[in-house]
Amino acid sequence: MSYNSETLKILNETWQAFKVSTKTNQAKAAKAMGMNQSAFSQYLRGDIPLNTDFVAKFSIMTGSQIEGYLTKVAGNKLHLQPIAIKYTLSGRKLVDSFELMPSPVNLDHAYAILVDYSDFIFQRGTLLLVDTEAEIREHDAVVIISKNNRPIYGVLSFKENEWEILEPHYFGGNRVVVTKTMVIHRVSGSYNPATQGKIFKK
Repeated sequence: MSYNSETLKILNETWQAFKVSTKTNQAKAAKAMGMNQSAFSQYLRGDIPLNTDFVAKFSIMTGSQIEGYLTKVAGNKLHLQPIAIKYTLSGRKLVDSFELMPSPVNLDHAYAILVDYSDFIFQRGTLLLVDTEAEIREHDAVVIISKNNRPIYGVLSFKENEWEILEPHYFGGNRVVVTKTMVIHRVSGSYNPATQGKIFKK
């Protein structure tokens, strides 16, 4: 398998996301992959051409599916970028801190929220994509983060001279009044990572 400059870019973006989320430096990463720091750095710079052995070890170290993703990207089928998963919708502690996803735009100002409810309008495992720079209008899907770090997702509306968010759960949602001290961001879309289940065939 041959890799191009696009795959090297994705690998570096994944490394940056992993490094920030786990506070791992190059020396620790190189040791975990069974090589010295100099070689690891040269792979990231492109001085040493990427190969399947390095990509496989990198995938295991970061706990990501980058090996499979880069194989697809090498065939120019996908353009993938890492996006930080900052919260779960329930407020539970995160297991994974980032996900690779196809995107035609830069994701530097975005983050994701993992849906871990079964009674939510989105399938469990869906990532809600949050844009921290987007303009917000009435009827937009938005998210605010509560004091206990639980995201509150819903549709924004203006009623009786105040803004409120309605949480959309199958069994009834809560109405949350938006105050001036709350940080609110627009949810620009959703993404369903590939599952590991059996492939459907008729």
